[in-house]
Amino acid sequence: MSYQVLARKYRPQKFSEVIGQEHVTRTLKNAIEQGRTAHGYIFSGHRGIGKTTVARILAMALNCRTSEKPVSEPCGVCDSCTEIRAGNSVDVIEIDAATNRGIDEIRELREATRYRPARDRFKIYILDEAHQITDAAFNALLKTLEEPPGHVVFMLATTAPEDIPQTIRSRCQHFSFRAVKFDQIVAQLKDLCGRENIPADEDALAMLAEAGDGSVRDALSILDQAIASSEGRLNAESVRQLIGIAPAGVLEEIMGAVARSSSQEILQMVDRLLTEGQNPVHFARQLLRFLRNSIVAKVAG
Repeated sequence: MSYQVLARKYRPQKFSEVIGQEHVTRTLKNAIEQGRTAHGYIFSGHRGIGKTTVARILAMALNCRTSEKPVSEPCGVCDSCTEIRAGNSVDVIEIDAATNRGIDEIRELREATRYRPARDRFKIYILDEAHQITDAAFNALLKTLEEPPGHVVFMLATTAPEDIPQTIRSRCQHFSFRAVKFDQIVAQLKDLCGRENIPADEDALAMLAEAGDGSVRDALSILDQAIASSEGRLNAESVRQLIGIAPAGVLEEIMGAVARSSSQEILQMVDRLLTEGQNPVHFARQLLRFLRNSIVAKVAG
């Protein structure tokens, strides 16, 4: 079997496995237990924080065969759950709205909603990057979203909810996903390194979590690279060279030069960093984060 990247290999399959989105998973589980599931959902937030993953888990929970009604946690082993996880369920259709964004595609989707599910309890449509759908296509979907058949559920995942028309948003339940906290990403990386038998230093994991910038998927992608480039153990220096971040000492030197109003020193240090291949965008973010932490440390004592 070919190698599977960590982000896919350890993708959550239950609500309890999703980190950093407890406000979403708790609400969805309670809604299922109370029989108050909606016909339309919008999951919004920036990349790699679990929008499509939660949509798939919700689809599994609604169609799980361990009970005669939806369950708050999918079993993960019945035919419906395994097919949804593999992406080949006939009643859970995932659509990339970035490439299927026109009115003709949405009209076909609207026509398909008239037919009952082939086997499962609900026919579920997961529209990824939903903000890419054209206004005309959204208008074609309005009536179906307003009065959908009882067997249809729509889930729209987007990084730009403001680009979805208000008429669509008012017909759906909107869940705003948060950036995952630094400590939670570090804990997740540490757990996965343990499962993969990869020894890793705490400083290296902290750098990877920081580079992820609130996105678990980004952090795991960089971890994959770090494992491939390491010689047995993940250490801070190898990770720093891989992702191109400046050492903390350099940031202190730059702030010292700012305090001395020495623009020549600052320009020389920045030029050296760029010559060494440092990413200027990453460096700017790193400097801002360093300033923020310094201010918090000074104010908090």
